[in-house]
Amino acid sequence: MTDTSPTERPTRKRAPTLRDVAEHAGVSFKTVSNVINDYEYVSDRTRTTVKQSIAELGYIPRNAARQLRTGASNIVTLSFPSLSFSYFSGLAQDFVDEATRQELTIVLRNNSTGREEEMKALTGFDQRLGDGFIVNPLLVGEQFIAELSEVRQPTVFIGEHVPAGSLPAGSDYVRIDNRLAFAELTDHLIASGRTRLAFVGALTESKASQPHGSMKLRLDGFRASLAAHGLSALDAPVVPVDTWHRTDGHQAVVRLVETHHDIDGIVCGNDDLALGVLAGLRDHGRRVPQDVAVVSYDDIPDAQFTHPPLTSIRPDTVQIARDSLHMLTERVRGFDGPPRTVTVPHRLIVRDSST
Repeated sequence: MTDTSPTERPTRKRAPTLRDVAEHAGVSFKTVSNVINDYEYVSDRTRTTVKQSIAELGYIPRNAARQLRTGASNIVTLSFPSLSFSYFSGLAQDFVDEATRQELTIVLRNNSTGREEEMKALTGFDQRLGDGFIVNPLLVGEQFIAELSEVRQPTVFIGEHVPAGSLPAGSDYVRIDNRLAFAELTDHLIASGRTRLAFVGALTESKASQPHGSMKLRLDGFRASLAAHGLSALDAPVVPVDTWHRTDGHQAVVRLVETHHDIDGIVCGNDDLALGVLAGLRDHGRRVPQDVAVVSYDDIPDAQFTHPPLTSIRPDTVQIARDSLHMLTERVRGFDGPPRTVTVPHRLIVRDSST
């Protein structure tokens, strides 16, 4: 006869509470709370006993309770345009690693759906999540940021597309000197004997209208270096792209070599574009660096494994994460001074694509 009685399910074990830890350690409820919140007036012996009980019971402190007590959740929202770009995915990991060191938690917000999503993020979520906000604005427009009198929660802007002189109250800015970095890249090519240079990666006119847009600043640096070396910026081809992915770089360099056969050096707007450029040159029988030298920006992990390995500017993304989180934490803890701007360093990493 088949047994049709209901199957008995194992009883779910109750999660240990603060009071359970107190009883296990033989101390008061308040003492356990003091240990969890790292109050200094607890003896080393008691602290050790309580931590052992926490470990043995598997107790996990409630973040919500800590937030009610301290006013801070130790959660930071990180808002990026898209993780499909190698640079942003790597930078996100740097933020997670640095947040872990600072005992913070990162919540990632992806704004790849467009300008409206960025505006919503900057003007405040439907429900505030975490203590503060780190954002790399791409599509919202500099004028929108400049017209904000203040931000709704502590905010740090990173990247470009930010008018450093008119930041809203309650915000700070961590930037890279894109213009200088691309002048250095171009200087490097010219120093190696290249004089017929092109730039791959300028955005179409409608997307490049922001005065502090990253590609505009990079193109400015390229042209400034040409002028400083007595070369005509007007004669240097600039190949526009729709976006900054590898396919765009491949398509751009195919157009370039078909119309400018004498090009001997290419400055790429980022490494994703450069990987497409290297493939396009290879497809057209152009040797790198013998026929055409190629340099770029971001120094993504793939850069050292391309054929040949790619010369690239390495921005200090770890410093971006560290400075951003440090300034945001100061804001959360009560700093109410005027907006601050920090410029992080970069370094030229020379590899075989340009030598």
